[in-house]
Amino acid sequence: MTTKPHYLATLLLSGGLLAACGTEAGKETERVNEQMQENREEVAKADDTKEWMNEREEARKEMANLRETLSDRLERERKDLAGGIKNAEKRAETERHITELEQNLARIDANVVRMDGSTNETWSDIEMESRKAMDDTKSWWDRQKDWVDSKTDVDMDNDGK
Repeated sequence: MTTKPHYLATLLLSGGLLAACGTEAGKETERVNEQMQENREEVAKADDTKEWMNEREEARKEMANLRETLSDRLERERKDLAGGIKNAEKRAETERHITELEQNLARIDANVVRMDGSTNETWSDIEMESRKAMDDTKSWWDRQKDWVDSKTDVDMDNDGK
């Protein structure tokens, strides 16, 4: 008969310990789940940040290349103008071209400044505006190349036009 009280005491103590551990384990599980959710959110945010920063850097490189091309052309046009163009029509044409190049360079510079100040939240709007500005500038540049081809009867840009 003495074993029954021992079994009963063991059973009661085990039940009490399980109940105590069960409550604490639930709180610990909840805390771990919350921490894991926070970690997932931080990783997702880091991925978003990395993604938009990569997109921004790619767009900046593309704009820098376009800017370099236009700057080189502007320098050549200025040298031609400084060299003394005798034909008044050609002089006016060169001056107009210089003005257009300067306007397009200013557009690119303004967009680069906006891109530099962009955040994850503002990037999609700025990217759309920058892409439009870049597309407009490229379109203008292509028209200039086609215009040169038509004036010289030579396909200088090898585009078949």
